[in-house]
Amino acid sequence: MRAVDLARKTALLPYNGKLRDAAAAVLRDGVCAVVDGDYVMGLLTERDIVGAAARGVPADAPVVEAVDRPPLLVEGFEPLWRVAEAMVAARAEVAAVTVGGRFVGVISAEDIAGAEGQLAEAAEFSGLMSSFAPPA
Repeated sequence: MRAVDLARKTALLPYNGKLRDAAAAVLRDGVCAVVDGDYVMGLLTERDIVGAAARGVPADAPVVEAVDRPPLLVEGFEPLWRVAEAMVAARAEVAAVTVGGRFVGVISAEDIAGAEGQLAEAAEFSGLMSSFAPPA
């Protein structure tokens, strides 16, 4: 399974959009992408919104003020294990998935864990079914 298989759409806010709009998007989707045209400047999660509030960033401030680091970008055709490895190394909760340099969605550690669990269940079921196969 590849990153693009799990990439999900999320709200896109221009860098000069309001922090309150980003907070609403994060509550709805769990993450919000801050963009400048086709360029992803950052990914905001609940942790980022709370951090911005703790630093005193007002709700009507430009959303870019809540971005404290560039996003982790992963190529959509990377296998999930490699994406998970990159996320751990970067200490990132979420990553921006790109295909040919173009943003296609986001992937989270939770998404990867869910997919890995489903794959493990499918493998177990396959093994169980093959044990009932008639002899050749």
